[in-house]
Amino acid sequence: MKLDYATGFYNMSFFYINIETEEELTQDVLKKNEATFIHEFIHYLQDLVLPYNIRYSLSNVRWFFNILNSAHKMGSIHRPFSEWNNESSTLWIQFIRSIGDSRSIDSVFKIEDATSEFVITSGYDSNLHIQREHRVYEYMLPVFEDGKSTSISYNLGARDILEYIAYKIQLKNFPNSPPAPQLPYESIDLIFDKYGLSHISDDIRLCIAECCLYNDVPMHFLLNTLLGNDKFKKYIIDSSYEEIYNYLRLSATITRDGQIETLIAKTQRRLIQFARELQLQYSGFDEMKKWILKVNSFVEHKLSGRFIFSDLYKMDSDEMFKFINDVIYCIGIPLVMNSRKKYISIHLNDIEVSQFIQFYILQNFIYFVKSKQTQCPVYNFCKANGGICNENCTVNKQETIKGNENCYYRRFMEKYELFDIKID
Repeated sequence: MKLDYATGFYNMSFFYINIETEEELTQDVLKKNEATFIHEFIHYLQDLVLPYNIRYSLSNVRWFFNILNSAHKMGSIHRPFSEWNNESSTLWIQFIRSIGDSRSIDSVFKIEDATSEFVITSGYDSNLHIQREHRVYEYMLPVFEDGKSTSISYNLGARDILEYIAYKIQLKNFPNSPPAPQLPYESIDLIFDKYGLSHISDDIRLCIAECCLYNDVPMHFLLNTLLGNDKFKKYIIDSSYEEIYNYLRLSATITRDGQIETLIAKTQRRLIQFARELQLQYSGFDEMKKWILKVNSFVEHKLSGRFIFSDLYKMDSDEMFKFINDVIYCIGIPLVMNSRKKYISIHLNDIEVSQFIQFYILQNFIYFVKSKQTQCPVYNFCKANGGICNENCTVNKQETIKGNENCYYRRFMEKYELFDIKID
């Protein structure tokens, strides 16, 4: 989506921001693309504090460990990889059904009632251990685009909520931003209108949306538990923003193993679990673990007991920029890349960036083995950041990296003992 001078995007759990510009990422360039940067920074912060997003980071760890075990057992990886264990398959089904559509729809004439369907999968307790079967819901929204007489089916999901929050904060501080596609960026507004709640203010809508991301199936929680509940609808009609904020803030969740926990406790548990998995599953991620624990400490001391994105929306621009600068100063941003994949790090201080590069490669490797693409999964990154690349990187990766010690992909393959594993 065009946001300012450049398009930007943030990939869930990669811990990096991408600014689509050919320019070197200096302070002046970031300032010029400020609206884009702020929008993507909101997504970056979402990954660090919202349990739904942290769960996806944990899932990536499990998926990679599954691939690694299979590769070492079989001595090869056949692509597209299909040797998923029950845990990995379940986590993927839960993610793909809850995240929502990948499409954007520019202009919506009207929507009809969303319909839900579910599949039965293995359930997980608070530590992502298999416990029992449960339903995984998916919501389909009939959408009539402007000028079209027939509807299309749009998959409502967490992406709609995440983008809605980031775009609302961006638009409040950069009101001259170009218009965005209505779906996903205005999905929540369309839903509130459909439920007869068009008079509910934006700050209340955003607060409710943020609360949903503390649930592992955010859209089901929004449409079924909250807006599908006449008592809750009456409550938000009759109550002030402060009353609704505190009501949701003090609510608790019940884990699948029967434990009651506050919203902030759920965030902290997921962050600690992520740090533990990085330590137990892999060697060489001590610096990332240190950073995750630093993030957890920051969440505990600075964000505890509040809906941070709702608070950001209520701030004036000066307050918001001060808060963002404070966050960057305290925990930094591991990787910010331009369109050529040239990266910089912002305020990581004593944390070693190489482990975040390894994690970035790890997730690109997951996508690579699930596909039949021929090009090295980090060819552009390597080329932009001092690696020695040539045309063989696109056609004969295994042989090329064996003779290239200055190769990010080679270092990754050696680290996880994949160097001699046949990948076809």
